[in-house]
Amino acid sequence: MTNAMASLRDLDPQYPVPLVHEFLSRPENKAYLDYAYKDPFGCHVFPGDIEDYPLSSFFADMNSEIARAPQIHLWAYIPCCRYRCHFCQFPTITLNPHTASSQAVMKDLVNLNIKEARLWLAKVPSLAAVEVGEFNIFGGTPSLLPESELRRLVAFYKDHFNFFAATMRFEGEPGTLTKSYLSLLQELGFTKVSFGAQSFDDRFISGSGRMHSAKECIETIYDAREVGIDWVSVDLIYGMLGQSVDDVGYDMETTRQLDLSHVVCTKLHLEEFMKIRTGVSGERRSVWQKAGLGNCNNMSFPGLGKQYQMRELIEKNLKGAYREHPTMYFYRHDHQPEKWKGLITDLDKQYPEIAVGLGGSSKCTKAEAINITSYNAYKGALHEDRLPIQECRGMSPVHREVTAFKMALSTLSPVDNGVFKQRFEGKSFFDNEMINCTLSGLVGKSLVVIESDVVTLTPYGVTLVEAIINTQFAPAYR
Repeated sequence: MTNAMASLRDLDPQYPVPLVHEFLSRPENKAYLDYAYKDPFGCHVFPGDIEDYPLSSFFADMNSEIARAPQIHLWAYIPCCRYRCHFCQFPTITLNPHTASSQAVMKDLVNLNIKEARLWLAKVPSLAAVEVGEFNIFGGTPSLLPESELRRLVAFYKDHFNFFAATMRFEGEPGTLTKSYLSLLQELGFTKVSFGAQSFDDRFISGSGRMHSAKECIETIYDAREVGIDWVSVDLIYGMLGQSVDDVGYDMETTRQLDLSHVVCTKLHLEEFMKIRTGVSGERRSVWQKAGLGNCNNMSFPGLGKQYQMRELIEKNLKGAYREHPTMYFYRHDHQPEKWKGLITDLDKQYPEIAVGLGGSSKCTKAEAINITSYNAYKGALHEDRLPIQECRGMSPVHREVTAFKMALSTLSPVDNGVFKQRFEGKSFFDNEMINCTLSGLVGKSLVVIESDVVTLTPYGVTLVEAIINTQFAPAYR
């Protein structure tokens, strides 16, 4: 028996066998099983197929597409944390925010971010005029920034980009998102706040290396609402060390009781990020990887079977009150889905995205580029007055169609051929050999249905959408 199959058979007898268990057990579906067992982080990675794409062509493509785009997604990455979580592979600088030396580092981070943004504006002039649909400050832990530096960073972006219609979103950490800091965010124009709780159980919060409590998470949610920020998104992880299906059920019950507007439920990801080209790539293995994934501290990670039982329990608990769009991202039915995700993945949009910061990923339909992930190399590039781009890839015309279809599929919404034709000058997705061939196989495996030129994922397909996208249309990683 393979490791993947043994992991799939690790089930909690108190819960139903997951829907996809029988599907993944079949030998002919080994590619799906192997992908799910390795478990890269989501399916939100869509690399180009033309390697060593010239930067001059990339900037020209970006400038042209941004000039025509109704809106774009713009985000700034602040790579500092007060500690490193046990699952983290992101490029971050760990510091004590209360020391004078750390204050100097955070000032330097803002200086570098602003300098990089200025270089983007010089290389892509249309950036200054296009509407920013959503502006996100991501981390790391941006809420470590002192008030003066946060004000300076926000003032720069508002002064140099078109924020006329922009929604502003901020990512922080419960131990630093104090009520006074949330008030500052509200004053600066942020209407959305997100943070990683990972769980509402202190055992798993502590076990994942986090230095906050479940109580602090809940207090942050209520403090945000009290200062006028009703849109709060909480990140939860399932499949953590020692976690049971019951434990995930407790997190879902708490989510419903808190009446969260948005919640992200992510399956534990421990593949090296550089292999799979996530939005922010990493350079080092996580603490849990170093310790080994079999057993750690006399506890074990739940197998793939239990992880799918956890996934089904999440769906069951959130059904009715929440909808999923894209995969892993749940929004309350009386709210809207994640705006920035829609801007870059919805078939009728898929607008350009600009990322400023260490390891950021920027793209348009014709090309994409990923920033340097080494902090010293990142600083070195900016000190030489050049954008810190590590790799650039282009997309051939056929690959653009495939990528557009895959991105649309990741939203879990039906993919309408009529909308596709509007995107590609009347060309049907059935005219694309790779898409058409793949769809035939997916229909045969009951992963999608096609009716009236609309492709819809079945319940099997919704659960396995990441594996579908990353194994059926193209190699899983490059």
